Amino acid sequence: MLVIVTIFVAALEYYWRGRGFVPSYNDDKVLWATQRRKADNPTDQLTAFVGGSRIKFDLDVATWERLTGEKAIQLALVGTPGRLTLRDLANDENFKGNLIIDIAEPQFFSIDTVRRDKSAREAIEFYYKETLAQKASASIDYVLESKLVFLEEGRFGLTALLNTLQIPNRPGVVPPPPCPPELSTTDLRRQTSLTPMFLADPQLQKKQIAIWTRIPTNRSLLMSGDTLAAVCRGIKASIDKIRSRGGRVIFVRPPSGGDVLKNEKKFFPRQQYWDRLLEYTNTPGIYFSDYPAIANFNCPEWSHLAPADGVTFTRNLVEILQNEKGWTFPNSTKLNAKH
Repeated sequence: MLVIVTIFVAALEYYWRGRGFVPSYNDDKVLWATQRRKADNPTDQLTAFVGGSRIKFDLDVATWERLTGEKAIQLALVGTPGRLTLRDLANDENFKGNLIIDIAEPQFFSIDTVRRDKSAREAIEFYYKETLAQKASASIDYVLESKLVFLEEGRFGLTALLNTLQIPNRPGVVPPPPCPPELSTTDLRRQTSLTPMFLADPQLQKKQIAIWTRIPTNRSLLMSGDTLAAVCRGIKASIDKIRSRGGRVIFVRPPSGGDVLKNEKKFFPRQQYWDRLLEYTNTPGIYFSDYPAIANFNCPEWSHLAPADGVTFTRNLVEILQNEKGWTFPNSTKLNAKH
């Protein structure tokens, strides 16, 4: 049995490596909890990032830490608004750092909280209930995941592979289309990046663009009126708690492009959503198109930046925060010297 299992594992690993894949980490609630523990630290020399996939792809953790001299805690969750994570950090008296909130309008201003907030609910619950045995198991898993490609369940698990089968939909049933496994990879810091395979293949990019543009926008699920006002009140209450402990908070609207950006502008007019959120919460924001340094990036699949552009975006974001928003960092003197 041991020989059979060894041959099977070796063959499976050889197959995926032969297709160009490299080891990556399961971007699950366990990995999220590992980073969340780092934010539970009574120091102000850290910045946490919450929201969906854009800040997760576009913010380069290594560049942020090198330029600012502080820790970057990546807590964004793919396809998830940052509202629940914001509330969790606000209620944690040990969190005294800064917070950057990613705004992707279809996620952040959707009332479809059962589906949109599922990952955040599960991750936060796991963080507070995680046992010592689970932490030990995670440490072992990380060692194995850093060596073996096939262990990344999100791409190569049975459920993920079954989702890639071309099975006709039943009438009235439209499941969310799966992203190609070549799309991205995630490291131990939860830095997610578009892969070289994806960036080198225009057909894969077209396939992903088709997935983004097939996702319908249901007007009945868009926040408005009293619902939007209630959400803004909750967000303001959370932000006020973080500020009361000395933390700084800012909203960031990362780049998007093509029809994705057109639809976001169509369904979420800036004055009605972005401007209202900033005004009600009395919180500054950085909207990508307002700043020439980050306004003209090309998103290969209309929604996320390539890793090299992520480095540039992060560098310019740090400069905007320091030079225009009044943020200071441990390395502020060095940053000023470059100018």
